[in-house]
Amino acid sequence: MIWLNGRLVAREQAHVDIADRGLLLGDGLFETLRIYRGHAFKLEDHLGRLARGATELGIPLPLDVPDIASAVHETLEAHHLDAASAALRITLTRGPGQRGLLPPEDPKPNLIISVSAYHPSAQEGFTVVTSKRARRNEGSLTARLKTLQYLDNIVAQTEAAAEGAEEALLLNNKNAVACGARSNVFAVIKGTLLTPAVEEGALPGITRATILHLAKELSVQVNETRLAIADLAKAEEAFLTNSLLEIVPVRRVDGWDVPTGTVTRRFTDAYSALTPR
Repeated sequence: MIWLNGRLVAREQAHVDIADRGLLLGDGLFETLRIYRGHAFKLEDHLGRLARGATELGIPLPLDVPDIASAVHETLEAHHLDAASAALRITLTRGPGQRGLLPPEDPKPNLIISVSAYHPSAQEGFTVVTSKRARRNEGSLTARLKTLQYLDNIVAQTEAAAEGAEEALLLNNKNAVACGARSNVFAVIKGTLLTPAVEEGALPGITRATILHLAKELSVQVNETRLAIADLAKAEEAFLTNSLLEIVPVRRVDGWDVPTGTVTRRFTDAYSALTPR
């Protein structure tokens, strides 16, 4: 079942106008959440980011945030996920419009909520390679928004897969690490946890924010800063985060082995304690 603009419909009956700007121009936003035992983890944070992004882009929310949360719960109940792990996606498009780039004067946005099975990988760590074809424009408004425009990420992830890697690193225009194709990046160097700052093109991820909060609770020194590929080569340990993957250790970057360590395990344990299992 798909929740589409106010009601649940069968997937094969869920349709949007072919003139939808999300389809034609990538004019929209999305959020992906992990579902634990029927519970949408960090739902309030994801909806807050969606609402802020919609305001930045001038896309009106068809429902207020509490009503979207209710729609999420309705969708989960329809899937009977009390004992399952799943992924939930909320998609907001500006809706159909006239030909050209300018948005319609009276937009009729589409809001879509879908759920799919998600089986966490048993893999203990990722091999990571730097994308040679895709870049992160740290000066762009969209670098800090979860937009539907994901072609750079797709190109980078395809590159990584072709090299037998699980994730790609995206550099910004100053050759600093911005983020992964689907993750935020953390490295432990001289005992300090480092992560690219949002100003470097890092998406302000929900799991990223959770890690920054947990760092205070765990008394781990953390610094949002500029991170170079060379820094990762000398890291004592490194890990990636996103809402579905949670925390994944980095085992290898561009041919360099990255050691395993206790800091990643401490964060993994602390994060797991927050989630219903």
